Amino acid sequence: MPTDICPVTRDLRDAAVGLLVRFFQEEGFTTAPARVAENLDRMVSDSSCWCALALVDGEARAAITVSTALYIEWGRLGEIGDLYVVPEYRRRGLAQRLIVGAMDWCRVQGCSAVSVTIAPTDERRDRLGRFYKRLGFALTGRTSAVAMLEP
Repeated sequence: MPTDICPVTRDLRDAAVGLLVRFFQEEGFTTAPARVAENLDRMVSDSSCWCALALVDGEARAAITVSTALYIEWGRLGEIGDLYVVPEYRRRGLAQRLIVGAMDWCRVQGCSAVSVTIAPTDERRDRLGRFYKRLGFALTGRTSAVAMLEP
């Protein structure tokens, strides 16, 4: 299965938006497609972010978004924000290839580590936890909380 990992460019933007909208819908997020597109555009134009697609035979079948931030504890830390593989292409190594690409990109950016948040549903959390452990991630037991800010 010929697969290329490609940063999102203008030519790939619509395919990336389509995959991310599909991901959000499948996960039950209420983010509007226009907001997904707007935020992707901002990330693509921000040098502290990396967005990429896995192209199988030239067709976008998986997407990843990564951002970086500075912390006292970590220095520069990369964070995988979104990772989505079209269901019929799962278990073929696409997610792993995207994560390895993200880790390589983070290393070049000077990140000391890469984090990922795993959704808290028990069965899925355990399965994803095992997947990420195989790729060198360690579960920290930390819980994240989010406060929404009004514009």
